[in-house]
Amino acid sequence: MTEPSFYGLMDLVRGFRPAKVLLVANDLGVFDHLESPLSSSQIAARVGADPRALGILLNALAALEVLVKEGDAFRNGEAASRYLVHGKEEYRGAILRHMHHTWWGWSELGETVVQGAPREQEPERWLDRHAETSGDWMRDFIWGMHALARDLAPAVAEKLDLKGVRRLLDLGGGPATYAITFAQAEPGLTATVFDLPGPIEIARENIARHALQDRVATLAGNFLQDGIGSDYDFIWISHILHSHDEAQCRLILEKAVRALNPGGRLAVQDFFLNDDGCTPVEAALFSVHMLAVTPAGRSYTWRETAAWLEELGLSGPVQVDTGPATSMLVARKG
Repeated sequence: MTEPSFYGLMDLVRGFRPAKVLLVANDLGVFDHLESPLSSSQIAARVGADPRALGILLNALAALEVLVKEGDAFRNGEAASRYLVHGKEEYRGAILRHMHHTWWGWSELGETVVQGAPREQEPERWLDRHAETSGDWMRDFIWGMHALARDLAPAVAEKLDLKGVRRLLDLGGGPATYAITFAQAEPGLTATVFDLPGPIEIARENIARHALQDRVATLAGNFLQDGIGSDYDFIWISHILHSHDEAQCRLILEKAVRALNPGGRLAVQDFFLNDDGCTPVEAALFSVHMLAVTPAGRSYTWRETAAWLEELGLSGPVQVDTGPATSMLVARKG
């Protein structure tokens, strides 16, 4: 039997350090300047940082193999060059900025655990305590969701088998990544993306980038308060339930079922927990993330979510893996 190690606990405690180093470098725009080697003083001049302090940060990034150090010069490693340089096709820096925006929630986690919820109680502003930055924060959030979904969406479309689907609703669809991918996968499909007005602006940008304005429409509103349309053959709800309490989740699903045609399908994708409530690890940690940054969100078990669908009259919820830490429940009406 292996003896428990205190240093295993210390590894957990120190986990914030590489994360913060990478997030700060991304915020400073360091990677935009390192497609060619530069010294720390040259980079500091470009990003407006102190040369000594930035040099310490750059050396840590090199130690983490995010950067490559050659003599006194630094350049991007392969992953940084591919994903963290503005203007590149696979740029994903928005999701790093979004994660950094939520750092305040983790910093105040102790208070939240004592009080039961974060101090910020406005659900539509849970990402932002500073109104003057809300536009940038929202864009980072929504484009960050695109960064996470763009690789998963094609495989999800294949697993869903959308043949014969004519009208699809992407409820809370954010950047429209899934709606766009579904439309590309099934030529006869038209989709509607429903979300708040801010995300819908970004959805329209993304739809236009793919020249799908004639097949992917948008509808702005609050799905807890407003109508979501009707006569859909398929409704897709991805990473929405975890931001809400159980009553709100049930309301969202009830609205979706009412809007679904008989014989239509509903799919819910999320970080579902197993019945034990503590696995997989990513779902358990994501539940803490929702505790830290939303008024009442958490990760739900796939079984309790399946039970909600069955209570609403849907048949045969089936769980299908969609990513390293995500899965979807697919059920049919009637």
